[in-house]
Amino acid sequence: MKISFLIHTVYGIGGTIKTTLNLAEELADRHEVEIVSVFRHREIPLFRIDPRITVVPLVDTDPGSAANELKHPLHLQPAQYFPAAEARFKEYSKLCDTRVRAHYAASDADVVIGTRPGLVAYVAQFAPVGAVLIGQEHMTHNHHKQALRSELYEHLAALDAFVTVSEGDAAVYREKMPLPGTRVLSIPNSVPEPPVTPADGSGTTVVAAGRLAAEKQYHVLIDAFAGVVAEHPDWTLRIYGGGSERPKLRERIDAGGLHNSVHLMGPQSPIEPEWAKGAIAVSTSRHESFGMTLVEAMRCGLPVVSTDCDYGPREIIEDGVDGLLVPVGDSQAVTAALLTLIEDEPRRRRMSAAAVENSRRFDPGQVTKQYEDLFTELREQAASRAGDAQFQPEADCVVGAAGELTVSLVPTRSGTAGHEGLRLLCSRTEDRADERSYPFDAQGVATVPADERFAEGVWDFFAVVPQSGRRVRITARSVDQRGAMRVAAHDGRGVHNRVAYKVKGKGFLSLRSWNRPVHAEAGDITVDGTRVTVSGVLVGKATPVGEPVLVLRRRGSTQEEMTFPGSRQGTDGFRFTFSCATPVARQLTRNDYWDLYLRYAPEAPPVKIGRVLDDVIDKKAVYAYPAAVLPKKRPWGVLRKAARKFRGRPQQRVRVRPYYTVSNDLALTVADV
Repeated sequence: MKISFLIHTVYGIGGTIKTTLNLAEELADRHEVEIVSVFRHREIPLFRIDPRITVVPLVDTDPGSAANELKHPLHLQPAQYFPAAEARFKEYSKLCDTRVRAHYAASDADVVIGTRPGLVAYVAQFAPVGAVLIGQEHMTHNHHKQALRSELYEHLAALDAFVTVSEGDAAVYREKMPLPGTRVLSIPNSVPEPPVTPADGSGTTVVAAGRLAAEKQYHVLIDAFAGVVAEHPDWTLRIYGGGSERPKLRERIDAGGLHNSVHLMGPQSPIEPEWAKGAIAVSTSRHESFGMTLVEAMRCGLPVVSTDCDYGPREIIEDGVDGLLVPVGDSQAVTAALLTLIEDEPRRRRMSAAAVENSRRFDPGQVTKQYEDLFTELREQAASRAGDAQFQPEADCVVGAAGELTVSLVPTRSGTAGHEGLRLLCSRTEDRADERSYPFDAQGVATVPADERFAEGVWDFFAVVPQSGRRVRITARSVDQRGAMRVAAHDGRGVHNRVAYKVKGKGFLSLRSWNRPVHAEAGDITVDGTRVTVSGVLVGKATPVGEPVLVLRRRGSTQEEMTFPGSRQGTDGFRFTFSCATPVARQLTRNDYWDLYLRYAPEAPPVKIGRVLDDVIDKKAVYAYPAAVLPKKRPWGVLRKAARKFRGRPQQRVRVRPYYTVSNDLALTVADV
């Protein structure tokens, strides 16, 4: 087989690069292997690469290279096929899109593996038809933001398999992101046998290694080791790695008087000789998708004290046999575990031997066999999916006057509309486990009943292919939203509005649902000089009591609330007028945001004010309000010297503007001009 790995860069240093090279080298014994590196940012890779592996760089970003493409016209334009919510999105460009597409258009690879979220999306879109498509997760489901998970869903649904590095994370994916047509499983990272003789559990050195980053919680380790030094001053702690936390950690070491006992050793490669110098390894991370350093240490003969964080450590360490697991963030528990091993050398030696034995299951040969078995199992599925790849459903959608939705597939030459067994799937982007499914009839029409309740949020529309269960995103040809314009004639049971729409730029068919038992529907908004007036009507299962109150809540970590009295307009109407000077006086940042709520009765919880009872999906782009401009309030107590500094300068101003959020709720921005 020809196996192609798609990686961000193979020229740097990092866990994903190392595990990819380990797997690729083992596969090269029996297969043709290439590593497609999107970027080449230096001439020589930092890791040694087996000469049997073909390296294919696509975009040259090495500043010292004559072929440097940093100024290439296409590289100055943002990527179109790389997920916008991906952490590295800004590094990708149309040039990356073009090069990846071109490489795989001419490729004869039998298996293509994407090694990070954005590259998994590339694999789903550009890999050769008929190849086995595999995505790897080197982080975790919970590590990614909801926006990225939403963007990835359709791409994961196009894969043959999605591989996590821990069973715990695979279980989360299976629960929260159902992918019936994609096999979701775990295969651990591989760690080769070290080139040094394993430690035997003797010595007086504790070793930790990894990036000096906040998530590694080295401050917990340093505090814990203070307790070790108090009992055993001859023991030392070595921390290997570089990173932004180094100055803080140095200060903590000095503040604790631990400069003779705790040493920041800096980055070290290879790390195996350093592990072998130790007697115990330790990790205090608050999160580990796998835990490469744990396996490295165990393969070098060190029992490991590790926090029992999600997800890797508990699947690597057998508590009490080859290491000890402790609660996350508990420095006293770390101290106690270290002392347990320090004060019982026979046990430490037994655990050292067990660590070597038990870590052999992560040998590249054993891990590679799991991948090879997977490739073989998926080849038939990939061939079947190649037929599905020709299926690109397009539909017309009508929003009925009663709220029902009718989705009609557009007939094609292949008879798509009459595809036997085809089903319409509605999947909520915020929670992929929340689904609704409806059959297409012989004419390719599916109906979503008016009384079907959809949780508030965005729902994507898929066609589920029979037999394979593969989910294919439906493209909208036209969407008739007129029925949603009549939703204002509500029945007193609350707001249940569903508006189908065509996603801008992509053309996909989606649905926006609002589902609120009580809602304050905004009406006219006026800005008169420095005053804002908000009017509207209360909708749903609520009875107004007394005069209404407008509540402004500051968005962000600094919680604050302001209230303004209003007046009732008829039975359910409300009206408020407030001065913009009040939020300006409380401005904390260059851009403050306040969300607007209505308190319709003294004991009732405030409800959001928004505009959801019509057919307009994106109010922010349509309902634009003028801004009030006020002078910026300077904080009290400014020194006379500072006051003289500003004398003669133009007064700084602040702009206050009402606007609608992405969920069509009313908010207020207070921003420096």
